[in-house]
Amino acid sequence: MPGKKDKKEKRNDATVQDYLDNIVVDDLSGGRWAPPRSWNRVHGNGKSVSGGQFHIETMKDSTGRYVAKIVGTNDGSVVIDEGNSADGPSFAQIISVLKAKYC
Repeated sequence: MPGKKDKKEKRNDATVQDYLDNIVVDDLSGGRWAPPRSWNRVHGNGKSVSGGQFHIETMKDSTGRYVAKIVGTNDGSVVIDEGNSADGPSFAQIISVLKAKYC
């Protein structure tokens, strides 16, 4: 179908900003901080908007910092919190910090 091909082409042209702008924080699950010292994939983050080109992973590292990264970019991880938060940053905080970096 021509409509589907056009939609798929648009997805492949999606930028990191497009990806982040389409995330609905209330739809996010998984990921976050457990288990520590291991990258945890966030689900419900609208990766289909980018044709699966991007997704978010989070980790509490060995120094206690909470970090996140967008897989599919050439950038490293971003420190979300220096470890001052007992439960770790919320999904809203994660997305806010990533938007500040990429948008």
